[in-house]
Amino acid sequence: MNDAVAKPLSDAARTWNEIKHEIGLFAAFVRHPRRTLPGDKQWLSRFLLLWGLCLAVAVLQIPLEIGFEQFAPSIKYNLTTDTKFMLMAVFLAPVAEELAFRAGLRSARYTLFAGPALLVLARAGTIPLALAVAAAFSLIALLDWIYRRRFARPGLVMRRGRAFLRRYRLVVWAYAAAFAVIHIGNFDYSHQAAFLMPLMLLPQLFCGLVFSYLRIRHGLRYSILLHAAYNASLCSVLLLG
Repeated sequence: MNDAVAKPLSDAARTWNEIKHEIGLFAAFVRHPRRTLPGDKQWLSRFLLLWGLCLAVAVLQIPLEIGFEQFAPSIKYNLTTDTKFMLMAVFLAPVAEELAFRAGLRSARYTLFAGPALLVLARAGTIPLALAVAAAFSLIALLDWIYRRRFARPGLVMRRGRAFLRRYRLVVWAYAAAFAVIHIGNFDYSHQAAFLMPLMLLPQLFCGLVFSYLRIRHGLRYSILLHAAYNASLCSVLLLG
């Protein structure tokens, strides 16, 4: 009796299986974030898939926005097609925001000091306030360094590292949520419509998790690149619309 031989998968079926596998890995990361994930040289296909997922979520939000216009017309985007805004969105914002929200995903010390400092600096608004914030966090970091070198019991760094790993899910989600919240400035809305803003910020929350996943898989420069590509896509829509 002849043994049954499985037919080789077609290119389309193989591609679909790879997409499902990658989405499954991303979903597992969202449920239980890990600081280390296996990377590979086939980063481009993963990059394009994640870019497509971010854009798909942005597109899926359109019916939600149309519905909100009926019930809460006071919610409006305040994005512009000004050249300065576009350049900042595509080149400056991805670098600054990834340094603030994703660079610390591999470092407890960065998460404790540099990440919060960059976040506050980004929202400082004025140069004197930004300088005051930078000085305050620099002083805190200096005092912590003195404490670790002179007064702390041995093993403080290891204890902090273990605490960082125990709370890693909270770290990833907190950074993603903070990333979403700072984009509330993209909207003009009344106090009566404020309760709807969490729904309006869902794409930013999703993108924050996607950028975190790519940062862990391949490194910070790839999350910056994906962030820039996503912003460039949205800016292109603004220019065309």
